[in-house]
Amino acid sequence: MGGVLLCGGRGLRMRGVEKGLLPLDGKPLCAHAAERLRRQVSWLAISANRERERYAAFGLPVLPDLRPGFWGPLAGVEAAWAALPPSLSFLLTAPGDSPFLPRDLGERLFRGVMAGTTGSAYAHDGVRGQFLCALYERESEGLLRGFLDRGGRRAEEFLQSIGATAIDFSERPADFWNVNSPEDWERIRQRAAEERKGR
Repeated sequence: MGGVLLCGGRGLRMRGVEKGLLPLDGKPLCAHAAERLRRQVSWLAISANRERERYAAFGLPVLPDLRPGFWGPLAGVEAAWAALPPSLSFLLTAPGDSPFLPRDLGERLFRGVMAGTTGSAYAHDGVRGQFLCALYERESEGLLRGFLDRGGRRAEEFLQSIGATAIDFSERPADFWNVNSPEDWERIRQRAAEERKGR
């Protein structure tokens, strides 16, 4: 299983801030997310279109989108498929600005794929689907390319089109927090501070 952290957006809702590089407890959010995924995969990369030199400092491959312009996170998934070692059959995806990702995300999604009828699965926090936290079998690579070629962009629509299985993570919804607004950023900082006090 390989993995990719999706950091290729423009951060429009955060006034253009490169969200994966926001500092939390002395290191960028993407570094926290990478620590959560490193032990779950045998290969890990970062999808990024801006600040690529800064992301490269993490020691991971940095993959720009293969398509010109900002196509959204699925373009990062497409780039990851192109770079994934051919010996690996599954790709785990997650946002690069989610510092509290479940440490068993890949394992639980994989079990869901094995128990389901399709080769893909995504996390559901009990209220909504976390469509960027997904696991894809290699067979989905061609389907994804076709979806993008037809103008599709939303991860939710693609996952629904391929019949992906929703996996219940409702016991830990806060593990999927990421930064879409200043309010999101503040609650992430508060959680990190609370966890520091509890150590």
